[in-house]
Amino acid sequence: MTVIARFEVIPVRDGSLSDDIAQAIDALEEFDISYELTATDTVIEADDVGEVFDAIQAAHTAVESDRIITSLELDDYQNREQGAADRVESVASVLGRDPKRDR
Repeated sequence: MTVIARFEVIPVRDGSLSDDIAQAIDALEEFDISYELTATDTVIEADDVGEVFDAIQAAHTAVESDRIITSLELDDYQNREQGAADRVESVASVLGRDPKRDR
C-alpha cells in the first residue's frame, strides 16, 4: 500500500463522542482499505488516494451532527511500497525495542 492517511472526525457538541466515532469507523467497512482506530485519530492505508478520500468522506457523512470538523493528513508515497506497520518497525529497529510503553 502506498497511501497512508491520518484523520479525525469530530462532531462539535458536548458529551461522549463514542457513538459518533463508531458510526464513522463503521462507514469504513465499505472500502478496500486497512484502518486502525487510535485514542486520538484513525490511520488508514490504501492503494489509491481516491479510495482514501472516498472512505474519509463516507466517515464524515456517517456522523449525524449539526457541525462536524474533519481533519486529514495524507502521505501519498508514489514510488515506494511502505505501510504504516513498516514505518513503526523501522523506528523500532533503530531504538532496539518496541516504540511503545504502558505504564
